[in-house]
Amino acid sequence: MKKYYTILKLFSILFFAGISVSVAECPKIPQPKLNLNFIYGPVNYINNKSNSQFPQKPHSSVAGLTFSELTKTARGDTVISQDKWGNFCIYLKSLYVEIGYPKIDVYIDKKYPPNSCNFKVIKDHENYHVRVQKEGLKFFEKKIKQAYQIALQNHKPQTAYTENEAKQLAEDLVTDIEIQIQPLIEYIQERLEEKNLVIDTQSSYEKEVKKCPKW
Repeated sequence: MKKYYTILKLFSILFFAGISVSVAECPKIPQPKLNLNFIYGPVNYINNKSNSQFPQKPHSSVAGLTFSELTKTARGDTVISQDKWGNFCIYLKSLYVEIGYPKIDVYIDKKYPPNSCNFKVIKDHENYHVRVQKEGLKFFEKKIKQAYQIALQNHKPQTAYTENEAKQLAEDLVTDIEIQIQPLIEYIQERLEEKNLVIDTQSSYEKEVKKCPKW
């Protein structure tokens, strides 16, 4: 039994060694162009809801809440070319990315009218969170751009042997880039979370309550 296995294995090696498999001849490609746009949308102050109607999100105090979501969209212009053997080369020509805050909603309990001391204290508190989100992203803009540029520098053409496979690889190119960027985005969100928590403490709330005679 052992001798038969050895002969079969040798036969397999010789058989596959005799097959000629053509590899796609991909041209040398320029680095994909990066089009990166940071979004800083409007801040909306909402004073017509009670705190029980606020969205259930972080950074909420009893009377106010800042609701913001860091959004990121990416799309790419891909090229699918075919070599003389009929094989396919797939690569990115350009990458378009938008990242930021399309809007930031600041909720202030409706029981505190805009001209009240309470409204002002709550608004000042929530504006701190607004600044953290906007200034924090601004601080990391350069690092985000560098991360995308490095990912695009390392971008290599992909090869496929069928048209369907080529189309699937083309769809995956942008996803592969985004997977490389995601750890940085998560790191940024963690740093912003830490910054926001500085003012969301019991001692901070107690100091703010003392700024107005009645709550």
